[in-house]
Amino acid sequence: MFPVVVFLIWAAFTTVGTVVEQNQPADAYYQDYPTAVANAILRLHLTNVFHSVPYISLVVLLLASMAVCTFRRVIPKRFPKDRAVPIDHFGLHASQAAGSADLAAASAATRRYIRSRGFSTRTDEIDGAHWIFADKQKWARYGVLVAHLGFTVIVFGVFIYWRLGFAGQLQIFSGQTVPIPHTGAAMTLNKFSAAFVPVQTPSGAFYQASQFRSDLSLTSLDRREAATTIVNHPYVSPQGIYFYQASYGFGGRLAIARHGRPVQLPGVDGRLMPQDGVFLPGTSRAIEYGTMLGPSDPSQAPQGVPLPKHDEYALWVFHDDIPTTDKPILLPIGASMDVGDGYTVTALPPVAWTGLTYRYDPGQGWVGLGAGILVAGFVMSLFFVPVKLYARVRREASGVTVAVAATTTKGNAIYEDDFDALVKGLRDALERPADAAGDPNAVQAYA
Repeated sequence: MFPVVVFLIWAAFTTVGTVVEQNQPADAYYQDYPTAVANAILRLHLTNVFHSVPYISLVVLLLASMAVCTFRRVIPKRFPKDRAVPIDHFGLHASQAAGSADLAAASAATRRYIRSRGFSTRTDEIDGAHWIFADKQKWARYGVLVAHLGFTVIVFGVFIYWRLGFAGQLQIFSGQTVPIPHTGAAMTLNKFSAAFVPVQTPSGAFYQASQFRSDLSLTSLDRREAATTIVNHPYVSPQGIYFYQASYGFGGRLAIARHGRPVQLPGVDGRLMPQDGVFLPGTSRAIEYGTMLGPSDPSQAPQGVPLPKHDEYALWVFHDDIPTTDKPILLPIGASMDVGDGYTVTALPPVAWTGLTYRYDPGQGWVGLGAGILVAGFVMSLFFVPVKLYARVRREASGVTVAVAATTTKGNAIYEDDFDALVKGLRDALERPADAAGDPNAVQAYA
């Protein structure tokens, strides 16, 4: 039960690492989960499960336990040795008198019949009795060992990813170049494009992205090459790094002037994200960027609201932390508005950005190979029945008798009918005259 318990704990950690998105900032967990759950995720360090020491320790412990079980329990049980056994102690056993008084002839007839049933045979003489040991579909006994090997290969792949792999996310604005951690390379967004389709509902139409695409440039230490990612079609770099198109958006751009003179403020040059605020110096006023509405990204339009013909920003203007209007202010691109205290805000064309997730996993090939081996082991174990047969031929007071017993890795019930048929056929083979049971290649001549 010990490896079973360890396996269940490992499976639980693997499930958590799969369900909980890994390597995210703390704020992301508070946005996605209730506060209590987010606190638990952060305090228990569940944000990087697969690279944690406890997770790798569980895997090593599971491997050690599996190795002990393999050599102490699995191999001795599934690969019994050829030796004299108490046949009548087996669940499937039978005894039959031989038709011949010759011990060697009875042994040869028994062996011939067993081989005709598809068994491979070996013989030995123990304490004056002839023993025949036979196996059918013996290779299926290796199923458990093959499954263990598959799991070991999977663990090896996981270890390689833990040691050499990495993953993360990038947010790149149009024209921006950002470094890719762990690689020494950088990615530039040259152009972002998206296609949208209207979806009609009882509440009105809304727009859904049918495809979005990023045209990128990957710059490494020795080369620069074009890269393209489309939804469900990742880009794979020459180094084997996968880049997936995960999200997209449009950053707002505002030009701010006071008394006609431009004012340079951080964060307003195409990097405004929803709920970003701009504080106007020298006043108690602030502008909050809501979103962009219009044909560039119609998916942001609320359901049932007509799509504007031109892009516009939804903005809130605050004075002393109090909104100056009951509804968001819709400011078309190119238009300006007075926000008070001599400040004027002009809406400039938005800047597209793309969200990419990247992953480098040098062990994924090993994991795939291990999964294939694991499945093969399960198929061998579940869909095939290996049978081991013991046959003892010896001389007793009543004459020569043949006792047979069979064992399988799946219990007696699955082989009962076949064993009955085997015993019946053995009876017929032993009752044949010696010449009829002779060598099938022998030639009979009559005068």
